[in-house]
Amino acid sequence: MTPGFNSTVSDRDEVILIGGGAGALSLELLPLREGVARAFVRASPRNLKLSEGDIRRLSDQLSSRPYAKILVQDNRKGLLRKALGSAGWDITRAIDPRVGRHRSMVTTYDMPLDEELVDSDGARPDLANTSHMHGLSIDVGNRRAWAFYTDDGETARVISEKERRQGFLAASANEDLFEAAECLVRFLASTGKSWAVFSSDLGRFVRKYDPVSMYRMALERPKAFDHKVEPISRENRKEAVRLFSEYYDESTFESAFRLRRYRTDKHYSVYVVNGGFVITRLEGETGLIFDIYVTPVKQGTGLGTELMRCALTDLAGKVTSCYLHTSYPRAKRLYEKFGFRTVYTQLGIRLDEIVLQRPRAR
Repeated sequence: MTPGFNSTVSDRDEVILIGGGAGALSLELLPLREGVARAFVRASPRNLKLSEGDIRRLSDQLSSRPYAKILVQDNRKGLLRKALGSAGWDITRAIDPRVGRHRSMVTTYDMPLDEELVDSDGARPDLANTSHMHGLSIDVGNRRAWAFYTDDGETARVISEKERRQGFLAASANEDLFEAAECLVRFLASTGKSWAVFSSDLGRFVRKYDPVSMYRMALERPKAFDHKVEPISRENRKEAVRLFSEYYDESTFESAFRLRRYRTDKHYSVYVVNGGFVITRLEGETGLIFDIYVTPVKQGTGLGTELMRCALTDLAGKVTSCYLHTSYPRAKRLYEKFGFRTVYTQLGIRLDEIVLQRPRAR
C-alpha cells in the first residue's frame, strides 16, 4: 500500500468522498429500491491507491448506509474490488453471463413467417428494415422466443420505437418475452459488451437488472455567459490529458491521442480549467455538449456550473439548439437549471457492473 493522504468524508447528496488534494475517490449513491443502491464512481488520479486507513474509512462509510447491495462499475484497474475485497466485502458480478437455455445466433430472415408471434406491443413483429440486426433464437420449453439488437461497438441497442428502431423482442407467448430479454442480457454480458440499452417501453422485461435511466436533454437557443474556463492550449494540455485519463479510464498515452483527435477535428472544441473540462461538438445547426467532467476533489465547488456556462457560450450564436446525454442525477439537476428539458429516456444496463455486499458480522 502507498502512504495514505488526508481523508475527508462528505455525506451531502449521498456522496462519499475519500481523499484530498493528492488524490481522491468519490462515490455518488443513488437509491434504487429498498436495500439496493447504485454508486457512480470517480477516482483521481487514475492509478489511485488507497491506504489501509482510507480503505477502512470507505468500508465504514458504505456499511453505515442502509444498503445490503451496491451496484457499481469498477474502474479497469479494479480499485474497488481490490480495496473492499481486502476489507472482507463480498464482491460478485451483477449479471450472471450463463444463459442457461439453448440458443442460436440468427438474423430476422430466420424467423418463421408461418408462426403466430407477438412483439412487446402484442402485435405481429414488423420485419421491415431489420436486416442489420443481430439476434438470438431461444428455446423456451417446446416454444421459441426471439431477441434482436443492433451492434454499436461496446453497446447493444434494443430500441423498439419506430423513429429509432434498433431491435425488438418476439415470442409465441407474451410471458416468453421476459425469457427472451433475460437471455439476451446474459448473452451480451458473456460477449464483453459494456452496455445494453433498451427503449423505455421495454422496461418491464429488464426491471430485474435495475437499469440506469439515460436522458437525452435539449435546449433551444443557447446563450452566452461570463466564465473563466480556457480553451485548450499548450499551457493547459498536460492538465487536459490528466483529466481525460481519469474520466475515460485510460492511459495517459491513450488520452493524449484522444485529445489530438479532438484538436484536429474542427467540429470539436475543448475547454479546460483546473479540475475539469468540457467538450462541445458542432453538428450542423445543432450543438452537442459532448462530455463534461469535474474531478472528485472539485465536486460541489460550482465548477460544473462554470463548465456549463463555458459550453453554452461556445455554442451561442453558432447553433439553433443543443443537446446532451446524461445518467447522473446530480448532473441532470444542473442541466435543468440552465433550461435543458428531457426529450426522451432510455434504459441502460451496465453489463460489467459488480455487486458489493457488506462484510457479515462476526
